[in-house]
Amino acid sequence: MATLEIPLEGFTQTPTTSTVFPKEQPEAILKKVCNILSAKNSFTVDVDITYDNLLDSGEKIQYSAYQKLSVKRPNQLKADYSGDERNTTLFFDGKTFTILAKKLNLYATGPAPASIDAAIAGIDEKYNITIPLSDLLVTDPCKKIIPNIKNSIYVGFNMVGRVPSYHFLFAGKENDFQLWISDDPEPVLQKVVINFRDMVGAPQYTAVFSNWNFNPQIPDSTFKFIPPVGSGKIEFLPSETK
Repeated sequence: MATLEIPLEGFTQTPTTSTVFPKEQPEAILKKVCNILSAKNSFTVDVDITYDNLLDSGEKIQYSAYQKLSVKRPNQLKADYSGDERNTTLFFDGKTFTILAKKLNLYATGPAPASIDAAIAGIDEKYNITIPLSDLLVTDPCKKIIPNIKNSIYVGFNMVGRVPSYHFLFAGKENDFQLWISDDPEPVLQKVVINFRDMVGAPQYTAVFSNWNFNPQIPDSTFKFIPPVGSGKIEFLPSETK
């Protein structure tokens, strides 16, 4: 029986110039998206996360998490994280920050600087606590990212779930990352993939964003921590000098 061979090249979606960003380089497009996010006084977004963990024996394991971010600039933040390895909620109300370990029903509270930027940096430096995707929450989301980019390309108009988005690759000094940006008058991040190229096994971190809301009605009580019934208070351990 004769077979019909169809060349796959005719069915692939080859990269073409973006129609939304026809004359701009990927770095300029990334900066535009950062500027849009930076200009918002408040926002909420849902994030579905997957990431790799390398076993000592060499096998790669994938874990998952979900995070809801609520931001009200300049000094209120809530990051609610539920995942395979971690279940925490961080509250920052402009004066103090609190981390609640939800399954253990334990919490720790400490003083914090009076802005989101300073609080994120201070918590990391003093306690070695990093908020996942915290670069998106600061005043200039691109500040740490763009200086590390060595090369970038527009990949194509590709899918995030069932939604086509503008897909870019950025090669960094240590890590590579891909961004998918929405086809909207006010474009936002749809997906991020970070490839830790210089780590053994080149593990990846993937974040898919949904339900962006730049006009949320968030009461101040959202950011104030009230200890759950039966919860216990513990003390933070200062991190070793970096």
